[in-house]
Amino acid sequence: MIQLFNVIEIDPFGFSKEGYEIPELSCSSNPEDHYERWQKAIKTLNLDLNPIEKGSYFVDIEHIDDKNLKIILKVIFEDVEIEGTDFLASFNGGLILMENNEILIEPTCCCDLENLKNWEYVFENDSSEWSQLWIGHPWIFYKKENGKIQFSDYTENLLSELESIQSVCEVDELALQIEINKMKERQVHFNNRVIKLLTEI
Repeated sequence: MIQLFNVIEIDPFGFSKEGYEIPELSCSSNPEDHYERWQKAIKTLNLDLNPIEKGSYFVDIEHIDDKNLKIILKVIFEDVEIEGTDFLASFNGGLILMENNEILIEPTCCCDLENLKNWEYVFENDSSEWSQLWIGHPWIFYKKENGKIQFSDYTENLLSELESIQSVCEVDELALQIEINKMKERQVHFNNRVIKLLTEI
């Protein structure tokens, strides 16, 4: 069973009152160590959150209550003039694709919640060839075939630079489209919460 999640990145360098200690190389691959350091950092701002999995900085927006969201908004908009009514691009993150509790695809650098539009384009694209799915950099490629969507590994190469592309995972096209529609509804709800809470901080 596949699932999509709208996630925002709670970077311990930005969401901490104290300098975040970069873990030593020997500890950098230990998810438990990352998690403990992350928790210590965000608790300096009284944030009470849990990542989508230990070792990650991504948090499901459905698991962020108003108290924590207010704290996040104060950090994001501390030196930013609040304009407009669409704030999704203000949140680093994007969509995470999971299957049987295993992360298949997650956002990379320079991605935000508006990345949903790139996922929606997958279903507008009529090509049966490999196409780029921008999820930040590095990015991935996808290919639709027989009601399935194949995804490549992460890369920073352009399509023209690749001699061949190997599929690393495959999902049902209809199931993914259903999940995309859910994510769109949840983003609308999240944005409405943001609009309301920005008037209270």
